Amino acid sequence: MAKTCIERCVRDHPKCQAITPYPVGATPLPTRLIDCSDIDCLRIVETDPSMRGTYVALSYVWGEAQPYITTESTLSRYKMKIDVALPRTILDAIHVTRTLGIYLLWIDGLCIVQDSEKDMHHELMRMRDVYRHAYLTIDASSAANVSEGFLHDRQLNPEPYATLPFVCPPDDLAKQSADGEQVGMVYVANRGATYCSSREGEKGFCIGNHTASRGWCLQERLLSTRSLTFTTQTLQLRCHTETHNVGGADHDDTFDTPPLPDAVFYPDRHIPHDSDEWMDVSRRWRDIVCDYSRGKLSNPSDKLIAISAVAEMFAPVLGPDYLAGLWHHSLLQDLLWYAAYRFSHRPPEYRGPSWSWASTNDYVLWSTHSQEDLLAEVVKCTVTLQNQQLPFGAVTGASLILRSSFLPCKCFVRKTKSGISTQRISLDLPFFSSYVLEEPFRCDEDPSLLEEREVWFVPLLLRCGFFPVGLVGLVVTRAEIDVWRRAGEQGEGDVYRRVAVAQYSTAGRTTKRSDANARMIEDQRTQVRDMLSQIPLVDIELV
Repeated sequence: MAKTCIERCVRDHPKCQAITPYPVGATPLPTRLIDCSDIDCLRIVETDPSMRGTYVALSYVWGEAQPYITTESTLSRYKMKIDVALPRTILDAIHVTRTLGIYLLWIDGLCIVQDSEKDMHHELMRMRDVYRHAYLTIDASSAANVSEGFLHDRQLNPEPYATLPFVCPPDDLAKQSADGEQVGMVYVANRGATYCSSREGEKGFCIGNHTASRGWCLQERLLSTRSLTFTTQTLQLRCHTETHNVGGADHDDTFDTPPLPDAVFYPDRHIPHDSDEWMDVSRRWRDIVCDYSRGKLSNPSDKLIAISAVAEMFAPVLGPDYLAGLWHHSLLQDLLWYAAYRFSHRPPEYRGPSWSWASTNDYVLWSTHSQEDLLAEVVKCTVTLQNQQLPFGAVTGASLILRSSFLPCKCFVRKTKSGISTQRISLDLPFFSSYVLEEPFRCDEDPSLLEEREVWFVPLLLRCGFFPVGLVGLVVTRAEIDVWRRAGEQGEGDVYRRVAVAQYSTAGRTTKRSDANARMIEDQRTQVRDMLSQIPLVDIELV
């Protein structure tokens, strides 16, 4: 059934055909592949740029040590024969590939030389093409680790209330009945049941769908032309036209990640930066970052690397200037990310500037508004790449200079009767004495650490789609020389780091723009701009 669905996608989906860069059988091949043609003599084959063919890729969770991986010392041996015991997930992927009538399979642990920095960098540069060009990606979502495998009976939740026999096409995994027919089992469960645990459900992950909770796997899923996803409850074919539950099985798709926007597949088509379509692509990038930030990374230093191939897809539309996870043309809006929970957790090692979401370990969201005026100007922004050949990869330093108002603030942390702390940052300016902090407000670190520090509010946008209008911007403090300054631009004067995003407005009930209150919004908009015009603009360097 899955093979039939895949063939229908290839044959009958105009959208999938349009965004597929090569016809079936004429696809450029990755540097290395596993030759599965002889199940008793699996081996690694190396290709050259002129070779064309069809291959399958695997997306899976490592989850444990992998002694079978390709290294510089095993590569030559593996080209003759992979003579080690392979874990269950790898064997299952080989079986699915062969069942589809394809005999070339790409798996990162075997097709990238894992102890060669040179080879790792070379393959990272090609990661976008590996998944884009694959005929199919096998998504081993139900396997928590590489030893677990994904070809097994699915356990439904809640328990099924009926089971029905089902005669299968020939397949060596099905059970033989007494008369020689191959018989499977169909489980009938209550439609509309939810499959989210209380812990993972907060972040929108379905129980047991392990690739959905891994950072690298999001990129692999988004880049794939089509993927066959083995979830804990069902089997799905996901493509750019639809998500199809193979065999008509029920599946709660509430938390499925939408595909990439169509615009990124047509890099030669110019989209004006002030168009609605461009704005939609920009918002879609931020949505993807939100999803990505929920995922786990075995190596936290991969924060920017593990989404770099997706960024490369967006670059023809949003770029070309990619700045540690943000884009120059939408930088003022991109700066307004915040931690979804009380305050974020910055890692001890440098992963990115304080103004980038890559500098935190937490799930991030964005403060976005449909109608806004810009209150700041980007004077200069530079990043120092860890590897110049990976322009969307890791950074070792960054500096952002904004020209804006610079408003002194005070940070207060109060305790409620239940002992829960609340954070309030008040503007310390007579012009804005009537302005109060709105929710959500999230610090980038423990707010109690800011009570004794000088902090400033840097307004970036004026929210105009609601009444009352609001000031939206960053809260900053002086950067510690030994932690942030070395990573920034070695100039004169103070440098600052971001510690929060904040929104201020006059007290009152927030209402959407309408004909009745449009005049009030415009009057308040003019008033705020007049107040800000009395405050000199300064250049502020953030690191």
